[in-house]
Amino acid sequence: MSARRMLTGTFLGLGALLMTTSALAPAAGAQAAAPERAAAPVPVTALNCDGNTYKCTANLQYGDGRWVADWAVNVYHQGVASQSSSVRSAAAPVPVTGLSCDGNTYKCTANLQYGDGKWVADWKVNVYHQG
Repeated sequence: MSARRMLTGTFLGLGALLMTTSALAPAAGAQAAAPERAAAPVPVTALNCDGNTYKCTANLQYGDGRWVADWAVNVYHQGVASQSSSVRSAAAPVPVTGLSCDGNTYKCTANLQYGDGKWVADWKVNVYHQG
């Protein structure tokens, strides 16, 4: 799969996550207006991953600019002793320097700007073609 298709699938997933999350939010009052919902997909303006909460957070270019999407990730060190290194966690939150998604493993991997540069976060995704 091309990187463009894989990233499109990821960002579509972010949009779906945002719509699902906002649909679950209860109304503030009986006569409260329905919550504003993003029309998926929306551009991601920043992406950070947190080794303390094991979440990645994407700032979304939508509405007032304060919309975010987050999801659980694995945070670990890629190295020879990665098993023992994974006990330490990256300081929260750290910028993402690279993002790739794999249509064979259905996983996205983010390279994290932390320590020796071998820290990554990964998570399961749906990868599909829009057509």
